[in-house]
Amino acid sequence: MQTIEVNVPDDVLNSLGSVSKERETFVLEAVKEKINREKKRNLPLLLAEGYRAVAKEDLKVAKEFETADFENL
Repeated sequence: MQTIEVNVPDDVLNSLGSVSKERETFVLEAVKEKINREKKRNLPLLLAEGYRAVAKEDLKVAKEFETADFENL
């Protein structure tokens, strides 16, 4: 585990004190929640990027099996 130093405005620190007695635990949980939210928010963008990256290869494979698809119709 590593330690980081964060400067917190007085009003935020006062609010934090009124919400939780375990400041370190509270801040750590808040950071984890924010990271998870950002990952979820960025997921559609990452998926779209991935789909675009393999689109040509997928089309090539689909064309290779095109005749096999029509054989059973």
